[in-house]
Amino acid sequence: MNHFHEDKLRILPISMKDLGPQRHFRLPVGPFLALGLLQVPVCMAYNLVMAIATDFAATTYTSCHVFNFFPTTSAAAKSQHTVWVFACWMEFPFWIANAWLQFRFYRRTLPKAVRSFGCLIAMLLAVSSFIMLLWGTFAQVDGDSLLHIAIALSLFMSCAIYMAGSFVCCKYYMLDKGRQQLHEELSIRLKSKLVFLYFVTVVIMWLFYFIHQKFCLPLAYSIFGFGEFVSSECFCLYLCLAYFDNYHVYICYDQRMGFFLSEI
Repeated sequence: MNHFHEDKLRILPISMKDLGPQRHFRLPVGPFLALGLLQVPVCMAYNLVMAIATDFAATTYTSCHVFNFFPTTSAAAKSQHTVWVFACWMEFPFWIANAWLQFRFYRRTLPKAVRSFGCLIAMLLAVSSFIMLLWGTFAQVDGDSLLHIAIALSLFMSCAIYMAGSFVCCKYYMLDKGRQQLHEELSIRLKSKLVFLYFVTVVIMWLFYFIHQKFCLPLAYSIFGFGEFVSSECFCLYLCLAYFDNYHVYICYDQRMGFFLSEI
């Protein structure tokens, strides 16, 4: 009886809000985050189609004056600069949110041996988001300019390191956890395929870039452009798999506690 009496005392109303109906709701983070991260890959496909349809000659031109039929992602973004800037700025908050959620997840769940590494990888994603924002803002600069080269190389290096590092962290987490749920199995399979395709296309891309620069062969720059597009899409779709990483995370609201994150 003493315990029952104490429980009743704890739930006595302490304000006028407690006398009214309780309001609360929860919003799943995974779908919301994945939809936000889809903006850039969709925009890249749109830029490519519009560049071929409306600005083919300018976007496939190179100093070698050889035939090319496929523009690079950078040339397509330059051609559709206004749309590209808008997409990059709209997606920027979702990149930052994804980086913060990954940092939070890695710090709590990774084995101690790789926990610091996982946190560094999550911070690298935040750095990559700022570089992506620079690319969107300065997409109109010439491809041979120092600014464009610096942004392109920085973005490529940070994205490649992040993709490999986060995949290693994912494997460590799965091994440490043991038994996997269905959505976790699907996530690791999709990530494996995207990582493999990404690095294969990256190797092909840079190989044909060297061939184009050295020998000026026809279509070499088109193959480079196609590899750049595929690798960029792979990276962006890899980010969209945050849907599975945050499958159980909800933004919750309670009348007393306000807004907070909860894992269910």
